[in-house]
This record gives sequence, structure tokens and C-alpha cells, in this order.
Amino acid sequence: MLSRIIKNSLGSSPRVFDLVKAIGRRCGKSSGIYSGLKSQIDSMGPFTFLQVGANDGLTNDPYREFMIRGLARGVAAEPVPEYFARLSANYRGYKGVECLNAAIAYGSTSTCFFTFTPEYLDSLGGGLELAGLAGFSREKLELVLPPDVSPSECIQEISVRTCTVEQVLEERGMDGFDCIFMDCEGHELNILQGMDFAKVKPRLIAYEHTHYPEGLSPIDELLESKGFSIQKYEFDAIASRVA
Repeated sequence: MLSRIIKNSLGSSPRVFDLVKAIGRRCGKSSGIYSGLKSQIDSMGPFTFLQVGANDGLTNDPYREFMIRGLARGVAAEPVPEYFARLSANYRGYKGVECLNAAIAYGSTSTCFFTFTPEYLDSLGGGLELAGLAGFSREKLELVLPPDVSPSECIQEISVRTCTVEQVLEERGMDGFDCIFMDCEGHELNILQGMDFAKVKPRLIAYEHTHYPEGLSPIDELLESKGFSIQKYEFDAIASRVA
């Protein structure tokens, strides 16, 4: 019942959405990723963040309720113009969240980005679930299509701005990000391999582990080598600094 109310509030108001979500938390409704984030972030006090792949700032977003806290300040990055417009609207009035229309990437990564066409998403009644699957890999989008749907008719290629985490820090006049929240369809490894951990100084990194092999994946090995411990949940993982 509460899940349906939360879903319906997506089309109403971000403030209503946040209120309904807060009521749900008080009633004991939570997930593993929420509990994991809460236990880590509650002990931080004021914190800064970078969200990579923010989509519209509401749909299936486990980070929003932490980002809108009065003690939080940071950047929500989304490269797709249509999603970025909704993202900006959904964070209007939240002074601690700045929105950035860009993809975070390192090296020779192309500025070509793939997303489902607005027409295809509309044919699905808005397609909020699929809207979050945009990324640098066309193949990942093709994998979720029904066999009777032609990829060429529903996947579009767009050009997006790319920048590094360090460039975001410089542009926003910040000296580090305590938390990095990532939902970028398997692009996490590119970001973490390129990022200067000493400059960014992250204390918590959250990402979707389902894009990587089970067991000790390359992203796990990298983070553990940087002094992080990793806790995995159904779809997401939280890497935190080992004291």
C-alpha cells in the first residue's frame, strides 16, 4: 500500500514524495541499502556528496533522502538533457543540491551516450524504469528489450558533456566528496580507476554490484586496495573506509 502511494507521488510533487517517504521510514519501511547508508551517514555529521547518474532525482533513488538533509551539500550529475530537466525541477528549493548536466568519465571515453527514445518510453506509459538505463553501452540497453522490438527504433545516440570528478570539485569550489553515489550502468570502474582518491577523499562509495562478476570483482579489488570494506545488498554495495 505504502509503495503504491510513494509511486503515485512521483507524478505529484517532490515535497509530497519526500514526505511520504519519511512517513514510511517512521513506520519501519526500509531496505538493506537504506539501513546500510543510514548507519554510515548518520555518523558523519555534515557531509558532501557527488551523485553520478542521478536520472530525475526521484525514481528508484536510494540516495535522495540523504542528499536533502540539512547537513548535506553536493552535486547531482545527469547527462541526458530530458532527465536533467526533471532532475533540476525535482531539486528546486533544495539549496544543498546542485545539478550538473554532464557524464562523469575518464580517459578516451566517447561523448556518445545511448538512451531510449522519448517515443518508446511514452509507449510504455512513461518508462521510468527504463529511463534509468541510459549509458555509454548500447548493448546494455539492447539486452532489456523484448525480442520483438527493434533496437534501432527505440534507442537513440546523443552527444553529452563529460568531465572528471576532479573537474566537478574545481568547478564547484569544493575540496572533496565524502560520499560518492553511483548508478551508471557498469561505468563505475572507469570512474574509480581514473579518480584521484587522495584529492577526492571519499569516505563512502555506493554502487550497483550487479554489473560486475560475483565474488571479488575488479571494482571490489580496487576499492579494497584503497582501504575500503565492502558490504553488498541485493543490487547495491556500500564501500566504506576501514578505520
